[in-house]
Amino acid sequence: MRLNKFFHLLFSGLILFSCTKHEVIPAPEYSINLDYSFTATIDNDPTVSFTSEDLEYNYQATQEKNLVNPPQLSSAIYYSNITSTTTSEAIQIGLGDIQWDQSTGEDPALSTFNTFFTSSSNAFPSFNDNCSPGFKVIYTDSLGSIYTSRADSTTFKSVKFSNIRQDTDATGDYSKFTCSFDCYVYYESGTTPQPGKDSLKIQMGKLKGYFKR
Repeated sequence: MRLNKFFHLLFSGLILFSCTKHEVIPAPEYSINLDYSFTATIDNDPTVSFTSEDLEYNYQATQEKNLVNPPQLSSAIYYSNITSTTTSEAIQIGLGDIQWDQSTGEDPALSTFNTFFTSSSNAFPSFNDNCSPGFKVIYTDSLGSIYTSRADSTTFKSVKFSNIRQDTDATGDYSKFTCSFDCYVYYESGTTPQPGKDSLKIQMGKLKGYFKR
């Protein structure tokens, strides 16, 4: 009798064990490291430094699109912008313009996006006031004066993109880069600059960031 009870309990336990649902733990989602930084000497001030480690700064990767119907090609300019939460100070660079057939989508194909940023012509782009095509720098000082680079500036200007790497996660497709540049930027708008500050010299500018498709 005891033996029968033992086997009954054992059989019941096996049934309960076999009916237990096992928890399925999903694989962790891949997440891109989107750190950023900017350092430069601006107007002989060597302390200009923005970094993702400082909560004072925010980073935005945006696009300015010109969508047209085929057979004309649509185009886009990509911008990277670092702003401060405590002052007006900001740095922005733009690079364009990528072109594609809008019938394939409102964004260029990923292969087109990658090829654009890895092309030799965009490793050393020319300065262009409208980035179409070309490169532009926009700097806003802590008082709100906005300065931009100029294509017709004939001295002290260079730009190089390096360490370019495409990466993708659930938030989108990105082209990471290091952009090194030197140039003068000229007062354009915003708060009237201080006397003698109608232009600023940016030396050893280095922006590590990303563009987003």
